[in-house]
Amino acid sequence: MSFLQFAFNNVKRNSRAYFAYFLSSCFMVMVFFTYALFIFHPDIDRTELGSNVQMVMRIMEYVIYIFAFLFVLYSIGIFLKARNKEFGILTILGGTRGQISRLVFVENMLIGALSIIAGMLAGLLLSKLFLTLSARMIGIEELGLYFPAKAILLTAGSFILLFVVISAFTLFFINQSRVLELLKGSSKPKKEPRVSIGVSLFGILLLAAGYYTVDKNLAIAAATGIAGTYFFYTQITVLVFRMLKKSRRLTWKGTRLIWISEMAYKIKDNARVLFMVTVVTAICCMAVAFVMSVNLGNLRAYENNPYAIRFFLNDPSRGENDLMVIGQKLDETGIEYQMFRTESFAAKASGRTPEVAIVPADTYLKIAKALGLDAASSLQGDQAVLVQSDNEARNNPDWGKNSAVKLADPDLQLQIMKEIRTKQEVSPLSGTNMLVVSRPVYEKLTKQIPENKSYRINDVYIYMVPAWTNAGKPGREDQEYKLGLELQQWAYKQNSVEHSANLLDSRGGRYAMQEQGVAMMSFVGVFIASLLSVCSASFLYFKLHSELRQDQEMYTAMSKIGLQPGEMGKSSAIQIAVLFFTPIIVSAIQTLVVLNRVREGFGLDDVNQPVLIASAAFLAAQTLYFLLVSTRYIQKLKRVMV
Repeated sequence: MSFLQFAFNNVKRNSRAYFAYFLSSCFMVMVFFTYALFIFHPDIDRTELGSNVQMVMRIMEYVIYIFAFLFVLYSIGIFLKARNKEFGILTILGGTRGQISRLVFVENMLIGALSIIAGMLAGLLLSKLFLTLSARMIGIEELGLYFPAKAILLTAGSFILLFVVISAFTLFFINQSRVLELLKGSSKPKKEPRVSIGVSLFGILLLAAGYYTVDKNLAIAAATGIAGTYFFYTQITVLVFRMLKKSRRLTWKGTRLIWISEMAYKIKDNARVLFMVTVVTAICCMAVAFVMSVNLGNLRAYENNPYAIRFFLNDPSRGENDLMVIGQKLDETGIEYQMFRTESFAAKASGRTPEVAIVPADTYLKIAKALGLDAASSLQGDQAVLVQSDNEARNNPDWGKNSAVKLADPDLQLQIMKEIRTKQEVSPLSGTNMLVVSRPVYEKLTKQIPENKSYRINDVYIYMVPAWTNAGKPGREDQEYKLGLELQQWAYKQNSVEHSANLLDSRGGRYAMQEQGVAMMSFVGVFIASLLSVCSASFLYFKLHSELRQDQEMYTAMSKIGLQPGEMGKSSAIQIAVLFFTPIIVSAIQTLVVLNRVREGFGLDDVNQPVLIASAAFLAAQTLYFLLVSTRYIQKLKRVMV
């Protein structure tokens, strides 16, 4: 038997141990390859969104590669630890350290080569589906099949380098072990997990520091939160299980004593894995929930905007031409519309952080007529009418009928005579509510605004399109979606190339641009989250498999003193469930806390619903892994029951 055959047989006979590692490696190669397939697609540069997607995809390629390196390194470490006894026997039989190192190197390269080939084949088989889905998600034309020579070379070269470097790392660890240590393998008796009340309190302090600094300094919050999570698994949970163990009333019932006693060891042994899985899951949860929240906010902004198009005339010399272009584009569609001009300026007011729009009565009359709003009262002197939506009203709870509002720069105190509540945000200036004043007061105030602050005075042309109802999200084939996107792109070109100061805000176009951006992030996020989810479950599976022999010995001894297979199965299932579900629960709580604290800073709407949906998706995936792993694991334990 040649040395290569010997190594091949070793891989073949350890196939059960290598199987999950092999599948996870294949999955990583497949994801990396499919991303490369997209990046090098010959048609991608011809699309408008293609260059942006390519850039994001390249960044994600780096992220996947770094994660793959850490994953393979960690997995190999666990396998080698489980096989120490084999290496000890080979050493006694005359095998030199060089031969064992060579054996491990060849085994790793065999697994690596098989993973690369299988991963790329799977990627090729799924390439048509992947390209169709990706094009549809980000809203570009369908991408055809091509021979991905560059993607194959990049994937094969990157992962061959990865497995060579990691194989070299593993040789260093093997050469540090002595024969006696190798022979003991994983059969060494476990020591009582060390735990410190002081360090546990320090961990709680770090978690509290992360909570209080999350909306002040994200870097400090992330550092303290991650460090606190590490101490949560290495100290706090171990301390909790040790305290539970001391309570006879709680533990001396059924099989509780078995699994509670074992959990302190299990948590301590798997602390680093649980810590990594929690951090990875929390990052994925936050990313998914953030994207969902942005999408939800985009839809609400669309539904709350009653104006199809707003054109801000900041450069009157180009105004006539720009208005003519907008009119031509609307006329080409044959759709009916009406347009009117509004005047307003943004002012600061006491008791309110966002600015307020000061609007003359004749402008409000046009708005009220177009939207069917209540008429403003006849205004005298410094009287005003407050017009705002329920959402805007939360910004200034002290404002209402008969209250006084002090304007700053120019200074004036207005008396609110009437409040008009609206379902949508009707101010011509986004994000503001309106104070309607008489024309003479408006003229008086605008004359006091200095020349260098004239940008606060806005001439806004509003286009109303009755056929575009903005009830529910628009589809990509809808006229408002397509024409709005076209107008937004035209306006962007005017601003960036021809340096026009005029601005255009199309409701459908703004929605379309944000929706495409969110779709791109979702497209990238789904694959990254899938990759990390599979790898996280694999981490736990590897650790359980490496501890199988010890658990078999323990349950064999306990079965001799009367433990039933059903009781053993229940005890094992609880222990595995704690390992699988604790990171999901902890990461969901962390995500809820973090996103609720930073919600206002990032302008997010509701975050609780997106977080719960994202966490539920991870929980469902983890439940599937749990059922697969626990069933196989318990079956193996049952074989040793007497």
